[in-house]
Order: sequence, then C-alpha cells, then structure tokens
Amino acid sequence: MEKKPTEKKIATAILMAVMALLVMACVERIIRPGYWIKSLIKLFVLGGSILLYAALYKEGLWDLIHLRKKKASRKLILFMAFSYLGIIVLYLLLSGYIDLSGIKESLTQKEHLSRENFLFIFSYIILINSFLEESFFRGFLYQVFKRQGKEKTGILFSALVFALYHISIMDGWFHPAILLLGIAGLFLAGIFLQIIMKREDNLLGSWLVHAFANLAINTIATIMLFS
Repeated sequence: MEKKPTEKKIATAILMAVMALLVMACVERIIRPGYWIKSLIKLFVLGGSILLYAALYKEGLWDLIHLRKKKASRKLILFMAFSYLGIIVLYLLLSGYIDLSGIKESLTQKEHLSRENFLFIFSYIILINSFLEESFFRGFLYQVFKRQGKEKTGILFSALVFALYHISIMDGWFHPAILLLGIAGLFLAGIFLQIIMKREDNLLGSWLVHAFANLAINTIATIMLFS
C-alpha cells in the first residue's frame, strides 16, 4: 500500500538523519580526514540533505529551515550569555574528569589545529558550522515533523539525532560516565535550542545561542592548545 504524503515526508527525513549519522561517524572514526575535508563532507551531507528534501517536495529553502527576516528579542542576549558562561562553568566543575591531554592531541593531530590556523578554524566553527547544524537539526528535521502535526516528536527526534551526532567527536575525551552525561546534556541542549527557536519564531535565535556555545568551547580549546 502506498504511503501517505505525511508518512513519506517523515520517513524521508528520518532516513536522511540516519544516513547523516552513519556517514559522519564513518568520517570521524574510520576515514579521519583533515579538518577542512571533513567540513566539506559535512557540508555536503547535512546541507545536501536539506537541499534534496526541498527539491523532492518542492519546499522553499528558507521556509524549510525557518530562517526569517525578523528582529531578535532582547531576551535572546541573556540566552547567549547563559550559553557561554554555562559551558565555561561546567568545564571548570568537570575538568578533573576530562582527558585534557587527549583533547589537545585530538585538536593538534586529528584536526591539524595550530597557532597559525586556529583563529580561522574557530571562526568557521562559531559562525558557519553552528549555522549548518542548526539548519539541519532545529530547522529541517524539526520543521518536517511539525508540518505533519508531530511537533513534540520532532523536538525529541531532532534533539536525539543532535546528541548521537556528537558521540564520535567526543569519544575518548572523557571518562565513559562523563561521556554519557555529555550525551544526555547534548540531548537537553537540543531541546533548549529548539525552545529558543520556537520562542523567537526564527532559526536566528537558536543559531546565535549555538554560536555562543561554540565560542565558549573554543575559548576552552584555546586555553588547552596554548597551555
């Protein structure tokens, strides 16, 4: 029996999410290319999924990721500050359980981070990488479910995929218990970012908060790299 349009759209989004997880896990754990090659693959996988879905179902791209010309609220600044300071405080509390040498080795050898290129790479992570992830997780995945009348499922699914996506990146950095805590934290962070996007009624809101979270992570990474 032929699937209904609603079922087809959700099934397509789920398939694309699973494929993205598998491809990026393979890139992180098996292929292990340099940072810029990995970023190009990520752009192709996440960005390409959005473009392909938009083409298949004749959706407007900006509507699909819910990026609108709308002024951000004043409270968004508080969320941005909370995102930055919260991660810094969390790092200070858990630093004793984090393999700092392992992270530093990963940054310098796996990601080829150096004194010469770190500003350029960190700028990319803060601005471009955060936008790409928000477009895929909080924009595309969530919007597909929401438009089919399954908003709550969309929030949980996009947050789950967001958390699972980061497992291969963080594996080996933390004690296993802290890794599990980190995954749970990422799941909650995904829900938090979705709430901000919904509150602002614009992808811009979650993108800026995500960007400030990445700024905090890069601040910590800079300290590790040059300590």
